[in-house]
Amino acid sequence: MDDDLIPLLNFAFFYLKFRPRTISETREHLYKKVRTTHWSHEAVDKVINHLIELKFLDDKAFIDYLVRSRTATKVKGVYAIKQELYRFGVDREIVNDYFTNTEINEEELAEKALARRWEIIKNLPKQKR
Repeated sequence: MDDDLIPLLNFAFFYLKFRPRTISETREHLYKKVRTTHWSHEAVDKVINHLIELKFLDDKAFIDYLVRSRTATKVKGVYAIKQELYRFGVDREIVNDYFTNTEINEEELAEKALARRWEIIKNLPKQKR
């Protein structure tokens, strides 16, 4: 890694500090940073490749993180999770491969969502339920 790119690499590390990110997200963030600096898009690509080599960026790991997060807390189904992954810039082929090889019990997710909703609704009068 060139010494000139270390500050740009530090920007990337700071961005990655808060939660896992996709390659696309990180690239777009760094492209915005370089608009006002002397670095080029090629420098960003070098930093991205370095982060991939160091395993700080991995779209497959991001998919696993997001699926675990969304099925545990927000109780989203497969379709909603796929749409969110596409918005994050994950390649459709990688997403489809993940869901082809990974079993997600949507019935269990639906029961969880219903149970959470029932906790809110059960104390309402029958007419408002």
